[in-house]
Amino acid sequence: MKRQAVMAMGVEDTQLLLYPGLIPLHNMELEGEAVPLRCSEDRLSDGGAFLLENGHALFLWLGQACPPELIQGLFNLPSLAHLQPNTVSNARRLPSPSH
Repeated sequence: MKRQAVMAMGVEDTQLLLYPGLIPLHNMELEGEAVPLRCSEDRLSDGGAFLLENGHALFLWLGQACPPELIQGLFNLPSLAHLQPNTVSNARRLPSPSH
């Protein structure tokens, strides 16, 4: 990201860029609203799946002990060992609610 773009950002966007939100996916309710946590290494767990968002990019973090059912549901793969880093070609497209 260029310095000019950061300088032109509002306070809320700058705060999100500097302090990204960490959304736990492994224990999220289907009908509930995702509540971002303050991003910290201490919040990550080996059995968890988290979405990190900073207003410009999304990153999916999967713990080594992430449940196989979650990997199967997201990527149609039997385990995390079968997933190639930096690729999401196996990801399923799920319907998203329209707002």
